[in-house]
Amino acid sequence: MSETEVAAGGSLRDRVKTGNPDVVFSVLGVLLVAAGLAVPEFRTLLFAWGGTALFFALLIRFVFTGWTVSATVATDIYTTMANNTRRRTPTGEHRYLPTNDNGVSLVVDGETFNPIGERLLATVDTDADERTLTERLAVLVDVVVNEYELAGRASATTGGEKVTVTATGSRIGTTELFDHPIISLVGVALARYLDTPITADATVKDGVLVVTYRWS
Repeated sequence: MSETEVAAGGSLRDRVKTGNPDVVFSVLGVLLVAAGLAVPEFRTLLFAWGGTALFFALLIRFVFTGWTVSATVATDIYTTMANNTRRRTPTGEHRYLPTNDNGVSLVVDGETFNPIGERLLATVDTDADERTLTERLAVLVDVVVNEYELAGRASATTGGEKVTVTATGSRIGTTELFDHPIISLVGVALARYLDTPITADATVKDGVLVVTYRWS
């Protein structure tokens, strides 16, 4: 089987937030409406443009902003919980195992855990019957970058009985990799789709997270 790579990067939300565009559109809308009042012969056109600008300002304000947890806080929470779990399982590979109820369990050193990826995938549609493995991976890297904003960029390469995921700019720290959200999300999705145990090996080099998933 030849290698195939899919990738995603550059969050739309990050790009839209740059420069507070909601303020820009608001000011532009007010100016256009004011111009319409001052120039009657172009009032209809200027009002239409002004209304459109104000609409975009409201859309950006309410769609692209909201309460979020900072990456630092999320990393602190994750790292503490991962470290606590590691006390029970100091060594051992990650294995994502499909269960009889269409779920997935994480097994490390004989201990069984509920993987983070199960919750993350609850609202993600990767299970359409017509999707190939490559198509599912394309959805997953897009979810990692654009839906959950877990990384700045991500790519996935598949070949043979192996998938390699590379994530740059992880929003969740990678000093601890026990069931890391990016590792877990893809591992759970692969175990579901292939209906077979998935082994995940992860390394970090120069801030880049590389995860290799294998099955047989």
